[in-house]
Amino acid sequence: MRETGLTYAEIGRRFGLSKERIRQIVKRISSPKKPTPEIDVMLRVGQVAQLLGMHPNTVRRWNNKGILKAYRISPRGDRRFRRRDIDGFLKEAEIE
Repeated sequence: MRETGLTYAEIGRRFGLSKERIRQIVKRISSPKKPTPEIDVMLRVGQVAQLLGMHPNTVRRWNNKGILKAYRISPRGDRRFRRRDIDGFLKEAEIE
């Protein structure tokens, strides 16, 4: 298509891609690799509750008591839990 005189932007509009991605495809540049899911994934309260098999309010209460460590984000103060911390908590619970 590039040989027809179309710009990367015009080609991108036709295929629903950015002009930068079209340029990468034409020049055979590989796209940036998406990061693989790591242990540092941040989980919401509901996800942690599902992993632990408990009610979300229990997760919040355990966080308030210091049993589970959470990070507060956004102006609302939403809680996020690191997957690594939850896995460590589960391993401790198995040992005891």
